[in-house]
Amino acid sequence: MKPRRFITIILCIILCGQTFAHAQDMDTEISKMAEDLAAQIKSNGNKKITVLDFTDLQGGSSELGKYVADQLTVDFVMTKRDFSVLDRANRKSILDEHQLTASGLIDPATAKKLGLFTGVDALIIGNITPIGTTINLTAKIITTETSEVVGGAKAKFKSDDATQQLLSQPAQAKEASGGSAATPPPKPFGDLQAKVESLQLLPGDNVYGFARLTLIITNTSASQTYGVALNPDFRNKFNLINSRGDQFEVTEVSGIDTAFEGFGGVRGSVTDISPKSSITIVAKSQVRWTGRPGEYRPYHLQTEVIFGAESEGRHPDLRKYNLVLDIK
Repeated sequence: MKPRRFITIILCIILCGQTFAHAQDMDTEISKMAEDLAAQIKSNGNKKITVLDFTDLQGGSSELGKYVADQLTVDFVMTKRDFSVLDRANRKSILDEHQLTASGLIDPATAKKLGLFTGVDALIIGNITPIGTTINLTAKIITTETSEVVGGAKAKFKSDDATQQLLSQPAQAKEASGGSAATPPPKPFGDLQAKVESLQLLPGDNVYGFARLTLIITNTSASQTYGVALNPDFRNKFNLINSRGDQFEVTEVSGIDTAFEGFGGVRGSVTDISPKSSITIVAKSQVRWTGRPGEYRPYHLQTEVIFGAESEGRHPDLRKYNLVLDIK
């Protein structure tokens, strides 16, 4: 092999590896932050916590701040902990009931009221600070009893187009609840939007049941076709979770192709969504209940979506998006 050709191959391998590393960078760093915070929460003896949306240094909110909070909540719940987590949906209903606001929770008196109403004894708050091409995260653990800072963690990751888009979008207010399938405004990725149309829970007995989730991905572009796919590792990459710890094992997903991001690029096929159209995805799960069948409890959906714009029959810039949606 000629030296020049060998050097070219090595450079391609390095660049592909760096691209893949950057794609995973944000979620990996958030997961590390969750582990660091969890260890401190345990050592402080906190029994119940809640994660507030991260803000900029002036207190401004963004879709990225909501995403970071959701990811931390999901990481806390997915791994068995010695503490419980109050999620956003339940926290919002409690705050509304007592005429409090989430932004006011940093006030000692308001934080203490939340502790009295819900049993939460610590809040996770944080800031997002972009510096050049890097996004810096800082998180603090604050007790509701004294508003004392009892722990903290830091993380940083490379910014990309998707991150900048989330950072530039003001956080959208949640829609009023009404019906079992109500969802927050869809989280955009590119011209694509996703929402859960329905989640049917079909308990079989006091322990085991079944679930059928319908997810719709819509292409809002008037001219651009997009290709989308899910990671075929449904056990680890298509999760339904809640604060009670119900265990969902996805057995079948239909309506979309599967692909995974590996060394050197994406393997598998994608499903095209033409302009101003949608696809419907149905996921079937077996469920192990930890509470009584039929009990109301909010859920989180987390799944890995591979997507990219179509150009001359190809998808030259496929990217990975970690889709997280609340389901009431």
